[in-house]
Amino acid sequence: MSRLRSLAVAAAVAAAVLLFALGVPLLNKAVSPTVDVGGEQFALAGVTLTAPEDTRMRPGYYKPESGRAEFLVGDAEVDIAVAGPYGFDAEYLAAEMARLLEVQPGVRLTEPRDCAADGVEGAGRSFTTETGAGFACAFVHGDTRAEVTARGASLDAHTVERIDALIGQLSFGAA
Repeated sequence: MSRLRSLAVAAAVAAAVLLFALGVPLLNKAVSPTVDVGGEQFALAGVTLTAPEDTRMRPGYYKPESGRAEFLVGDAEVDIAVAGPYGFDAEYLAAEMARLLEVQPGVRLTEPRDCAADGVEGAGRSFTTETGAGFACAFVHGDTRAEVTARGASLDAHTVERIDALIGQLSFGAA
């Protein structure tokens, strides 16, 4: 009887651990809604951005004090990080970003990519991952740098156009 009781306790503990391991991420997704931020203006370390229509954001993913924001465009995530001072050009920053991307497991860099913000030309690279695709764009204006990384399960042409419209809204002031 003692053995049966031990087996029942072990099964209950295993079930609780499994429920916790699987249930928490699902619950987190369910209670982490997104909000439409289309038309809203965001300030990131001296760079402003007005989000195009149908741009969404999870609450808490706008951190102006650290110059970071994460937007959702369709099923793609678009991370923007702005900081300064920075003393190199966009090509050098894009190469730094590419080096950081290529050391991640499952990431394969593909072709260079044209990137443009409001009056500022950037440099970029496309990449693929085990679960999708993405691209990174680097911008430098004065001593301010902006890094944009977009990734998703599938980046169709319409989604890429919408992401480019978001990137095009980055304003470096007197660019």
